[in-house]
Amino acid sequence: MPEDQPTALNAGIKNFQLVHALRRRVRIIAPTIRKDEERSCILEILLRKHPSIKQVRTTPAIGSVVICFDPVKLPRDNLYSMLDRVLGNLGQATGTGAPASGPKATQSTGAELQHHNLAVEGMTCASCALLIELNLKRDPQVAAAAVNFAAETASISGALEREELFERIRRLGYVPRPMDTVAQRRFVVENERKRLEESKRRALWAGLLSLPVAIIGMAMPQSRWLHWLEFAMATPVVAWAGRPFFEKAWKLAGQRATNMDSLIALGTGAAYGYSVVALFNRRHQLYFEAAAGIISFVLLGRYLEERSKGKASQAIRGLIELQPRTATLLRDGSEIIIDAEEIEVGHLLLVRPGERIPTDGKVVEGLSSVDESMITGESIPVAKEPGSKLVGGCV
Repeated sequence: MPEDQPTALNAGIKNFQLVHALRRRVRIIAPTIRKDEERSCILEILLRKHPSIKQVRTTPAIGSVVICFDPVKLPRDNLYSMLDRVLGNLGQATGTGAPASGPKATQSTGAELQHHNLAVEGMTCASCALLIELNLKRDPQVAAAAVNFAAETASISGALEREELFERIRRLGYVPRPMDTVAQRRFVVENERKRLEESKRRALWAGLLSLPVAIIGMAMPQSRWLHWLEFAMATPVVAWAGRPFFEKAWKLAGQRATNMDSLIALGTGAAYGYSVVALFNRRHQLYFEAAAGIISFVLLGRYLEERSKGKASQAIRGLIELQPRTATLLRDGSEIIIDAEEIEVGHLLLVRPGERIPTDGKVVEGLSSVDESMITGESIPVAKEPGSKLVGGCV
């Protein structure tokens, strides 16, 4: 049952209106985020970082926010105070205006609406996906943009040409990859494997070099040669293993944007830079172990994350491998072997018994049975005759 709204508390609230409150859930109306998808996304991310908040759901159209929380760990009064502060800070921040969305975003340009599906490499956290998505939505030529961090994919609709879209993503420090053909999807899968191996190698070497640096640093030695040994071991960790952090932070700084890589680069760079200056000035307070340790722990976490994402996408990779690489084209009574990417609407293809169907189509001639268990789960083959529809990848 809804509880009585605390009128005394409402008197101190300036940035939202309490609609109703249950023991573990509250709903508020916040004018700050009304019709502002960008601030709504930022609010969700900020609230979800709190360990006692279980779920956040925003409705930007009306400025509604529904919050599910643990009342034992986070008392309701504390929740209200936190919400008021966060919404107040969001309201004071300089707004960029509501992101362009819907068909009106492209009507002003008069260009034809285009849909792009692509893979995005280099995302390290959900904030990276949000950064790309919001950056694209700010462009009036973009009608809709959705970036999925877990799948490392993006779907964009708008008047932007592909090369222009790819260049905008590259300027943010990420690598876009096309996913229109089977060959391109296979290339993306191979890149995932190479990236996992590279992540493992960086994490392993960074950990091996950081361990002695941490031991020496905690001992706080007075010996100069031990200080130089710290410098010699920490430098490869910062300069080689941590290079991706600094490259990404530099590119984002050029776009006046930041993410987690910016924070890591700033922290490790400050610790390493101060330690180098202190080393040459013969001081004993060095922080090489802090710089090397931060990079090692973050690289280890990202390797584990890459490995878990790789396991989650094994089924998708299996489906890609089911797609045949070539097809037999019938033209003027002769058989021509072509790549599957070269198949066009209207082509007449020959599929022999035991072969995989190269693409979706319709039977023109012949009688056979097809194993469609990959689609339906049914192990009994389905009879096919002229006019029957076929699904690519089936046997």
